[in-house]
Amino acid sequence: MGAPARRSVLLGLGSAVAAGLGPQACAPASRSAAGGGVVAAGQPAALLIWAVARERLAGWPRKPDPDALATLPALAAGLPEIGALAGGGRSAGPEAIAALKPRLVIDYGDADPEHQGLAARMQARLGVDWRLIDGALPRIPEAFREAGRLLGVVDRAEALAEAAAGVIARWRKAPAGPAFYYARGGDGLETGFRGALATEVLEGAGWTNVAEGSRDIGRVTREQVAAWDPEAIVTLSPVFAAAAADDPLWRRRRDGRRRGLLLLPSLPFGWIDRPPSVNRLLGCAWLADPDAGWMERTVISRSLYGLAPAEVPHPRWIN
Repeated sequence: MGAPARRSVLLGLGSAVAAGLGPQACAPASRSAAGGGVVAAGQPAALLIWAVARERLAGWPRKPDPDALATLPALAAGLPEIGALAGGGRSAGPEAIAALKPRLVIDYGDADPEHQGLAARMQARLGVDWRLIDGALPRIPEAFREAGRLLGVVDRAEALAEAAAGVIARWRKAPAGPAFYYARGGDGLETGFRGALATEVLEGAGWTNVAEGSRDIGRVTREQVAAWDPEAIVTLSPVFAAAAADDPLWRRRRDGRRRGLLLLPSLPFGWIDRPPSVNRLLGCAWLADPDAGWMERTVISRSLYGLAPAEVPHPRWIN
């Protein structure tokens, strides 16, 4: 959800965690087919709404794939795909959104003056209350609280916010990590440049992003990656990880040493982006306590999504 992507679509149209955050902590909220639902402007907003009051979500901007849906409650598969008003994926037309008769549209992401102005224009065009919530990672607790006020689930949101604040406080104190390149997609040649939302989880924990030249997401070449010579390659793609595992062009550094390859979990959503939303708390929790935080990550996963896999997947360094 980089700024240019959102802008183009808008213009075109542990114990602290466990307390109060069990799978039944979110009481169902009413949502009728005739209206009263809440529309997510993009996928980051959909995950925020899902975590805080999932029964209010009118539909997915982009429906999760079958593997992701298998780790979510049945409600997730039953929601329609309505398209996005902001962010990537199929765009939703104003007429289709109006037909849903929503009482509210929530956007979650860049909250600079330009995007605030775009939000105001979209509200005027749709005739529906449109709220833009700041999507900066350190502000996730505030995002939970604001969403809770808008959705009428203040107690639930406060429990999420307190847990998120604890995770972020520990994440900020995480030991510095290696110089890394973030390999997105099956070929690994899309990346988040230094300062992008896509790499905020790692950079905020003291890992150094070698990709420079932009502040968003873009395509690069193998030659560029080799010139940057990162200590580690980080990916969410099992396909790319399998292809790169024994590929000397990916694994061999200039001095002959073997480069690290880290596969981070991607289901039901990525731990560092895809999308850049509240799902990033899992990446923060792992970076804050890589060896002993598995129970906290399981509770966070259940709290955010409603169900957790039999075993929450672990990040894996590939030899």
